[in-house]
Amino acid sequence: MKDMIREERNPYRTLFILTLLILLILVAIVAYVFLIKPTVQGYVVNKQVEASDFIVGTIFNQVKQQGFVQLTYNNESLVLVPYTPQK
Repeated sequence: MKDMIREERNPYRTLFILTLLILLILVAIVAYVFLIKPTVQGYVVNKQVEASDFIVGTIFNQVKQQGFVQLTYNNESLVLVPYTPQK
């Protein structure tokens, strides 16, 4: 009786499921490449621009307050001072 109740396996069902999984993987890849990745990159670029603007603004404020800014990298120093060209 158990043999009568058991369904016969359809060989096309396995192929259908495999094809469906491959299709879902391809859709996920396309969604990542065209939707998720550009959104994340746009967010990162915006944050980099904000950070750059903040740093430059901080340097300008320090030049206004102290009259100079000294930037040091390894053994090299750069001193920034305000410059007003003569007319």
